[in-house]
Amino acid sequence: MKLILKNSISPLPLHKAIVLLEQINQQNAAVQDHLKLAFAKALVSDASNLHFGPEVGVRKIKTDAPFIGPWLDRVREMAKDVEDHRCQKSVSARVIFGDARNIAEQLKPESIDFVFTSPPYPNEKDYTRTTRLESVMLGMINSRADLRQFKQNLLRSNTRNVYKIDDDDGFIKENRKINQIAQQIERRRVEMGKTSGFERLYARVTKLYFGGMARHFDQLRPLLKPGATLAYVVGDQASYLRVMIRTGQLLAQITESLGYEVLGLDLFRTRLATAMKEQLNEEVLLLRWNG
Repeated sequence: MKLILKNSISPLPLHKAIVLLEQINQQNAAVQDHLKLAFAKALVSDASNLHFGPEVGVRKIKTDAPFIGPWLDRVREMAKDVEDHRCQKSVSARVIFGDARNIAEQLKPESIDFVFTSPPYPNEKDYTRTTRLESVMLGMINSRADLRQFKQNLLRSNTRNVYKIDDDDGFIKENRKINQIAQQIERRRVEMGKTSGFERLYARVTKLYFGGMARHFDQLRPLLKPGATLAYVVGDQASYLRVMIRTGQLLAQITESLGYEVLGLDLFRTRLATAMKEQLNEEVLLLRWNG
């Protein structure tokens, strides 16, 4: 209970979930992971008090909620999906659990044709909170130490996963624009008298974020085939004391310096930053690696 968000789930639905999980753990190993995946979906969507909008939070507390039925519905949906796509069973897939900033040893040189992803944006969204309930219930996180280790393998994009040993900012130490933004954030913090531990880290996490992305793009280069195409969905941010961070433009600059060809920065959508009355862009950064 100390690891999950307060009031994430009420006692009675939690009891039902624990009883079901005990039964799943006694099933054939061949189907356990499928049953647990359906369990995680029903746990959050049907049994919990969580809502996402876009930050994770707690909505109206439910004293009780059905769980076995929704879970079984998820299992049936998965079974139908598998049946519907039986003709594609020969298509292989591989999942690698690792750090995107340290992938050189995970894949073979010149083995990638295409990259499509949406990395975190530089803001105060702690992505481990979004999946905390199911991570704890399924035993993926059992202690504060586990949580810390998990966070250390993530791109630094918020002040809750910044550590003294972090050095990703070294990858952009010569980048004048990013250093100017970090300095502007720190000046505004001082002017506004913001002194909390998290606020003191705003400038640092900005540099760590872009340094981590630079590290990722650097490690990716030998793994890409000549002519490989890349697409990154990224968004502008103004979370740090209303200092505008044009994420896509800055990443385009970084990738160009590493030898990528920037094919475009296509607008995906806009959203209004209410505090600044200014539009924030979400864009797709299109790249090519020519070798």
